[in-house]
Amino acid sequence: MDPLHAAALAGAGLVAGALNTLAGGGSLLLVPALMLLGGGMPATEANASSRVAIFAQCLAGAATFTRGGVTPKGAAVRIVPAVLVGALVGAWVATLLPDRVYEPLLLGTLAVMAVGLLVNPSRFAPPPGTEPRVVRGLGAYAVLFAAGVYGGVLQAGAGLVFLGILAGGLRFDLVKANALKALVMLVYIAATVAVFAAAGLVNWEPAAYMSVGSVIGAWGAARMAMSARGVMITKVVVVCAVVGMGIAIVLR
Repeated sequence: MDPLHAAALAGAGLVAGALNTLAGGGSLLLVPALMLLGGGMPATEANASSRVAIFAQCLAGAATFTRGGVTPKGAAVRIVPAVLVGALVGAWVATLLPDRVYEPLLLGTLAVMAVGLLVNPSRFAPPPGTEPRVVRGLGAYAVLFAAGVYGGVLQAGAGLVFLGILAGGLRFDLVKANALKALVMLVYIAATVAVFAAAGLVNWEPAAYMSVGSVIGAWGAARMAMSARGVMITKVVVVCAVVGMGIAIVLR
């Protein structure tokens, strides 16, 4: 691969890894970047290959949060199974979709999630001292399953979806919600990578370059305290980049 393209993929992974660890939405950069810089990669292959970088950043983030003692592991035991089953179903469906169907679906989702990226994650945060809710009932598990299906099919913006569920729905504070999100996504992303790899949809070389940047971004972000203003500025940059790459994909 051209060194400039490889460096650009690593840079996209760096930004995505940092933003995904702090809030969510960084994954919106990964698929368009692979489609534009990965040698004309089709949407289905770019979606599959991006999971490798997302797995790498979730591994770095989850390990850092766990060492810091902020990951609510007990809650993860209740949450992961439903999400994992949904993600496996979603990934299987994604392997069956032809690129002529998948690309417009992906671009439409990117547009919607890019707008959602501008929402400040602090709006999800419960008041200080709020006791987190326990996952129980068919409705709660159905929501987790549906979120898993979405992550399995598309993944773009899934971090925002899970942050909304964990902080807004289950009432974890943002630090614990981000730690739990990293752990939940680590498990189901690993499963979807296996599904896509078995289907021959993962392009490993560009995914590896992107993964290097993702690990560095996630590792650094999990250790840094960034202001809400800093996160918001980053999000605006990502939204502009997503819009620009989306237009470039349509016009290519």
